[in-house]
Amino acid sequence: MKAFITGANGFAGTHLVNLLLAERWRVLGVTNDLGLNPDLKPDGVGLRLEEIDVCHRKGLLRLLEEFRPEVVFHLAAVTGAGLTRGAVDELYRVNVAGTQNLMFCLMEAGLLVTILVTGSGAVYGTSASAEAAPIPETARLSPETLYGASKLAQESLAAALGRAGRMNVLVTRAFNYTGPGEGPGMASSAFARQIAECEMMGGGTVRVGNLDSYRDYCDVRDVVRAYFMVATRPGVEGVFNVCSGRAIRMRQILDGLTSLSKVKVNVEVDPARVRAVDTSYQRGDCSRIRELVGWTPRIPLERTLSDVLDFWREKLAGTRVERGPRPKGESSR
Repeated sequence: MKAFITGANGFAGTHLVNLLLAERWRVLGVTNDLGLNPDLKPDGVGLRLEEIDVCHRKGLLRLLEEFRPEVVFHLAAVTGAGLTRGAVDELYRVNVAGTQNLMFCLMEAGLLVTILVTGSGAVYGTSASAEAAPIPETARLSPETLYGASKLAQESLAAALGRAGRMNVLVTRAFNYTGPGEGPGMASSAFARQIAECEMMGGGTVRVGNLDSYRDYCDVRDVVRAYFMVATRPGVEGVFNVCSGRAIRMRQILDGLTSLSKVKVNVEVDPARVRAVDTSYQRGDCSRIRELVGWTPRIPLERTLSDVLDFWREKLAGTRVERGPRPKGESSR
């Protein structure tokens, strides 16, 4: 089998590529930056990587006509945007216009393939309350963030173009996920990186944002396994939540990581890390993917957090630790 992956060397993309190669698939991955993950390298047999913007029509069409995949995994996305015209333009250029370009290129190449569009639980917004039932795929869509709004536009456009082009478009709405390899812009990885820095310095302070929000977390390796299972399960259609079904307070994530620290760390709330718009509580319903696809998360949160911290320990080993500029709000995804 042959898979075409956009955003192939990103956080989730790298894990998906490794899963597909383990399943003996041939993979053509595209990325806008080949240097994003130097550890993911073409092997001349199963994996080929090409640097191309997802909005580049001629280049994308040429690759699809040449490779002719059976399954397309569309992961390329901008995950955060500041409140400026330029940032929002780029968010929609990649997430929405990039999806449009991919769909039209597939139609122009005459490929009647299965397309998995990796959406987000951000399209739902906040759950009614902690006592409310988990969010099913049929819930009202009311994104609270610019990212969530762009992902809702993305999946709506993909579904409409799929119907027009007689292609099987599947959508996964992953809630929060983390794991080894995640960038420091996301909350759990930001915590882990700072703890690893404190260990190198014999102690220190971990600066955090809002610790009182609740998120539904999975391990990235479970999430890409869900992508694979949905895309390859015969007869399934529509939208699938990818989540654990339980809400975790961000303070619990931090506590889990600090409990693994080899040194004592202090915690300080940094106003610069508090997002202007944030979802306060979210918990998903994963019954549909469990019943129709047979997927459930396998990796416990404790192992995930340990692996994230070990990733940063290894990455920072032998480097000089310097505190960079404070970010304008951390994202939990």
